[in-house]
Amino acid sequence: MTSIDNLKEALTCSICQDIATLPVHPVCCENAKSMSPGCLSCVRSYYELNKSINNRSRYSKKSYNGCGCTIDICNKYVTNYYCHTTQLDMVRNLLGPSKCPNEGCDVSCCTTAELRRHLNGNITPSDKYPACAKAYTRCKYCNFYGKREIIEGQHYSEKHACIECNICWNKIRQNKILQHYHEHKNSLNVLKIKLEALGLK
Repeated sequence: MTSIDNLKEALTCSICQDIATLPVHPVCCENAKSMSPGCLSCVRSYYELNKSINNRSRYSKKSYNGCGCTIDICNKYVTNYYCHTTQLDMVRNLLGPSKCPNEGCDVSCCTTAELRRHLNGNITPSDKYPACAKAYTRCKYCNFYGKREIIEGQHYSEKHACIECNICWNKIRQNKILQHYHEHKNSLNVLKIKLEALGLK
């Protein structure tokens, strides 16, 4: 076996059996750390992490790498199912570009570190591509979870985008600002009637 073949074998995803894109390891036990990695996308798909807990098909699954651990995938208090194997980044980079695994995104990054930032949204000025619109993420203002294009688009506009009112100086949600305007307008009309009754114009 050549050294390249050895590298490929060491980086073979235990789920899809291809070279792992963004290699991750389970955190369930010590044995898991020494076993084959998995692709970030394969692991998230296997554990159904892109679905809400209520929509997952089973309560638990066996660890994807064969260590034997049973993983509770429906416990809302469990947040870590894997860790990024950044020590393999340099090796993975030798095997070619890392393509974004999200359907509808054709980005191909030169390094795994760049792809990781593309997916988690921590873009640097030197990165070639913006944050992945198709990546699943959590809203930084609430616990809503979904694709970044929804979180930062429709969800933000409807739930969090605010405009400061020039009359009361309160911050009003963008989708409520017209209603808020009419409330002030009605209040001012009532005040105008009172002023006119007092002979003030």
